[in-house]
Amino acid sequence: MHENAGNMKENNQERIFNLLRRQGSLTKQEIGTSLGLSMPTTLANVNELMEQGILEEGEAIESTGGRRARKIQVNGKSGFCVGIDITTSQVGFAVTNLMGEVAAKKSMPLKFQDEPKVYEQIGGGLEQVIKRGRFKNKLLGVGISFPGIIDMQAERIVQSHIFGLEYVSLDRFHKIIPYPIIVENDANCLSFVELKAERSDYVYISLNRTVGGAIIQKGQLMTGDGFRTGEIGHMVLVPGGRICYCGKKGCADAYLSPNVLTEEASLDVFFARLQEGEEETAKVWDRYLEHLAILATNLRMALDMEIVIGGEVGAYLEPYMNVLRKKASEYDKFARDIDYLHSISASRREHTGALGASLLALEVFGSSIIK
Repeated sequence: MHENAGNMKENNQERIFNLLRRQGSLTKQEIGTSLGLSMPTTLANVNELMEQGILEEGEAIESTGGRRARKIQVNGKSGFCVGIDITTSQVGFAVTNLMGEVAAKKSMPLKFQDEPKVYEQIGGGLEQVIKRGRFKNKLLGVGISFPGIIDMQAERIVQSHIFGLEYVSLDRFHKIIPYPIIVENDANCLSFVELKAERSDYVYISLNRTVGGAIIQKGQLMTGDGFRTGEIGHMVLVPGGRICYCGKKGCADAYLSPNVLTEEASLDVFFARLQEGEEETAKVWDRYLEHLAILATNLRMALDMEIVIGGEVGAYLEPYMNVLRKKASEYDKFARDIDYLHSISASRREHTGALGASLLALEVFGSSIIK
């Protein structure tokens, strides 16, 4: 086959694969129409991918007579990606198939330090997950969620405030992981949990121990010149306000970190007190939502995108979204309805970082199954 023809064929197959991975099952006609491919080209590529086991028949469609045709979908079990979430107290693992469905999860207590023995423990935990699920022969790649600024071009961690690291080579991970890897900021990884067929452009606010965020445009992560796009926590929210750990005054992090709510207790305890109607807790929460509304509407004014709020606090936010939207309406006079603010589901609180890292790996390495 001529080289250009071979490249075109591979490109078309990747496009078909990615379309079905994101959209779910479609008819062959819908595939061709969506991608601007002729029916002969669509049929030839779909049939070849089905022969390879990458695609399979899905649900039957309505028919007025004769044999009912079936939609085409990705065979999720034909490939897998693994996500690793590194935090201050534990490492989480999540395996997803090609449709982003969770196939396995695991966590282990581990205090991360930049030492060989720690990396070896992470590598050992990864191999346990892979071996237990028999994913090895179908593993496409590994995503790693790490709290810091990551420069994948230079293959290094530029800075991690939490772990006190600067300019650490990613070779440490390559040495213990014999698979293709991508390392990304934890908030960037979390944002991929919210990527859906109907939502490909949005801002993600991560309300974790350090407040961060990510901007997703057309399903792709925006990185910026210095890989700092989405450093929402260091936007000044209150000029001359509280001291942030970065040294500036009034950063969003100083007002929206969970630490603001948990000076004396955990988030579970805080929200239990809130439900019980404790007056001081209610005042703290009201101020918190006020600052969150200002931050969210500022982002809306700048980017005009949907906004998804996640992280540790985001997992508790759903019952209070109407209150937050009402506060946001005071700062956004352009929108008729504040329908662009969303919270994550409380069901996503466990292994979310690892899941996000795995979904990011799927975005990066998923198409490598097309050969």
